[in-house]
Amino acid sequence: MARIVLADANEAMRRSVYRVLTQAGHVVVAVATPAEAMDHIASLRVDVLLASDELGVTEVIELLSRARDCAPGAMRVLVAAASTEEADRALSAGLAHRVLRRPFQAEQLEAEVRHLEETVAHVRQAVGDATDAALHYRLFQECLDGDLLSLAVQPIVRAGTRSLYAAELLLRSRHPRLDGPMSILDAVERCDRVQHLGELVSGLAARWLQRVPPSLTVFVNTHPAQFASAEGVKGFAALEPWADRVVLEITERAPLSDFHGAEDALQELGRRGFRIAVDDIGSGYNSLSVLAELAPAFIKADMSIVRNADREPRKQRLLQLLASFASATGAELIAEGVETAAEEATAVQCGAHYLQGYHLGRPTLEWRQGG
Repeated sequence: MARIVLADANEAMRRSVYRVLTQAGHVVVAVATPAEAMDHIASLRVDVLLASDELGVTEVIELLSRARDCAPGAMRVLVAAASTEEADRALSAGLAHRVLRRPFQAEQLEAEVRHLEETVAHVRQAVGDATDAALHYRLFQECLDGDLLSLAVQPIVRAGTRSLYAAELLLRSRHPRLDGPMSILDAVERCDRVQHLGELVSGLAARWLQRVPPSLTVFVNTHPAQFASAEGVKGFAALEPWADRVVLEITERAPLSDFHGAEDALQELGRRGFRIAVDDIGSGYNSLSVLAELAPAFIKADMSIVRNADREPRKQRLLQLLASFASATGAELIAEGVETAAEEATAVQCGAHYLQGYHLGRPTLEWRQGG
């Protein structure tokens, strides 16, 4: 169903077109003058303007021009006599999208409007996407201009002894709207600035590496799109001086297979000394097939598996399976989201090599010597 403004000074033609379009299910406002047409265009979310040259050549051209400015998302159709030169000029000047030549049959008119309705939907989608991208670009730029992004640090401890092994760096924001890692990631995906965020995170992580003990391993979250090509390797340049201490943690946002060249980029990063961790195993895209493809140094069991594992035998068996797989492939298992002493004991019993979660240490913006 389209919302149509029909402007035609010929009463008989206006009634005829109105009848055909309303019977086809469209909402039609029929008027006899350009002024009336503009009144409705200004107040309605119009899909199509049908403007007839029966209004007068000068008047219809002026109407099309004003409608273009007032309702840029609407399709403008000039209904004109077959031999009218002004119609061709209106098309070439961009005042009209199409010209419907008189005389025409009812079926032709219905088909034309159906086509225009589909075009309107595509145009509005494109305009909406562009507007959405521009908004998120502005919000992300506000984060950069205001220096509103930072990294918090959360400890990763050895199972059984609780001695500090590593720290994961977690994105934090003071922006009122992009106030968490998920909203930030959503914004940069929408405005195509994932690589920019990745470079920023690498720079912030490099500052942490200058402050924490030299024996500490640091996990840095990455987006799969950062490995879209060999060029993506450059985004980790700030971390290269500490490559042997940095683990690039691939977070769950999209399958790596969506990004051509990811395998080459990861291999190159491996040659430079970086290790890889696969996050969120047990949920979403990061399935066991990813483990076979990437051969990561670390496997992180998703918190949905760890949560209440002490009371759910199936989760215990899954943790045991992941621990066995890790050991068999030269990797190590990190149990994420440990929030209780019972979950900690169960993860240790099931073979996890390392533990992470609020029960063992919350994220903090300030590093304290000793953990």
